[in-house]
Amino acid sequence: MTAGPGTKKPGSDDMRVALPFGVAALRDDEPVPNFLDEDMTNERIFQSGDDMLAAMVKETVERLEFAIATRGHASMAVAGGRFPKPLFEKLSTVKLDWSKVTVTLGDDRWVGLDDDQSNEKLVRDHFLINEAQHARFVSLKTGDANPEDAISTVSSRLRTDLNWPLDIVYLGMGDDGHTASLFPSSAPDALQKGLYPAHGELVAAARPTVSPVPRISMTLPAILNARYIGIHITGQSKWSTFETAKNGTEIEEMPVRAILQQTDIPVDLWWSAENPKG
Repeated sequence: MTAGPGTKKPGSDDMRVALPFGVAALRDDEPVPNFLDEDMTNERIFQSGDDMLAAMVKETVERLEFAIATRGHASMAVAGGRFPKPLFEKLSTVKLDWSKVTVTLGDDRWVGLDDDQSNEKLVRDHFLINEAQHARFVSLKTGDANPEDAISTVSSRLRTDLNWPLDIVYLGMGDDGHTASLFPSSAPDALQKGLYPAHGELVAAARPTVSPVPRISMTLPAILNARYIGIHITGQSKWSTFETAKNGTEIEEMPVRAILQQTDIPVDLWWSAENPKG
């Protein structure tokens, strides 16, 4: 049993995973910098969920403001789940030139947009309101009956409507080590399409056994086409999962390892002992 989070960083003898692709920018104006041989995962630890929430809001706003000031626009992908709701509500009240911000999702459930399981509904109801109502949103959904039928359309949409590399990608992490909708319980061929898309697809379909509905997810190369990645988790169980993920090697067993153990993109692991109350 893991004793609990501390500030100790992994040693130089930690095993690394070599990803079988490059992390080249989809647009060539400003390639993603390479930070080879550096430990790219920074553990940001809080006892208070509200303290973590405040720090994440500050981090997010500073990164968006910097992107707008230096490049004239900002782009971010966000996650669904319990924690993002208060994050979205806090961000929605921030005075920012939201008209220059484009928001999308790392994954979504293949349900109607009026369904409470929809991550897009969560974003529209709790983020794209107040000051942030002026932000632009790029959906992962189409009118297709199945996510498998929408891969080409959504990949083209993301390639055209987002500025790459993304300035911010926020992800969650499940107790099984999934992130976005890259699930270890997906069929092996479906998971391979999410981790290592053969034709540059930016999204993949997922039908994990632990989910009652099909899903669509950004592929691993799309997620890694970012200037910054944050993974937000709370509670001892998730910390134990993180410890297992960062110290193992099999990506298909815990897909979040592909984010934690790559050496190109800086990652913040945001952890608090409790969920935010405010």
